[in-house]
Formats: sequence, structure tokens, C-alpha cells
Amino acid sequence: MCKLGDIIVVKEFKDQKGITVPKHSFVVINDEPDYIEGFEYDFVSNIMCSFHDEKQKKHKLSIEGNLEIKPEQIHGQNINSKGGYIRADELFYFKKAKIEYKVIAHMDDELLDELVQLIIKLHDKHKERNVITNL
Repeated sequence: MCKLGDIIVVKEFKDQKGITVPKHSFVVINDEPDYIEGFEYDFVSNIMCSFHDEKQKKHKLSIEGNLEIKPEQIHGQNINSKGGYIRADELFYFKKAKIEYKVIAHMDDELLDELVQLIIKLHDKHKERNVITNL
């Protein structure tokens, strides 16, 4: 079971174009079942990515929809000590029965609040994308 603020690793998922992507981390931002575009979902999440180098970090953090994650803001096992970012502009909707996932950590409440505020800001500007290819 995953809950709000959990960091999960999904064994395999489909991106916005329906292309299968192997093992990746996500942060759960909504754990209440509901419907979107007529499809039932169990939870909503944002994809997490690592920084490869300082140049890429600077570029990724200049994008309005990206939020930096520092290692000390995440608590759990198998945590990337390099840090990374959350893509707040893409909301991935999942049906648990259709994916394999594992909870590996939980983020600080302050970081979760910052993420939710960024998602609301992006929504108000119509800059978010709903990814429903995993339903």
C-alpha cells in the first residue's frame, strides 16, 4: 500500500506516449481512489529524476515545473545521495492492479507541501499534463 508522500519504485510503466519505461521512482501526491476521463485510478504521482552533473542540474532547475529534492528531505532505504528533482508538471495516474511497485521511502512534510503548492500553481496556469496511460 502506498500513501501520500511515499517514494515508490515502479517496476515498469507507460509514459505519456504509451511507451513502456523500466524501473523508475515516483512520489505519491494523492492516494484517494477516483476517476479521470472515465478511468478509475488508485493513486496519482509525479516522476522523480536524478541529476547527472552540475550543468544538467542548473538547466533542470531553471524549468518552472521542476522541484529540487535534497537527499536529507527523503527518509528510507535505497536513497540516491546525489539528489534530484520532481517533475511537478506531469501527473501520473495509476491503477495498482496494473503495475508492480515497492515503497522505498517517504519525503519530508515541508517538501510535500512545497510540491503541492507548485502543482496548484502549474494547474492555475494550465501547465500540467495528466498521464493516464497506466489505467
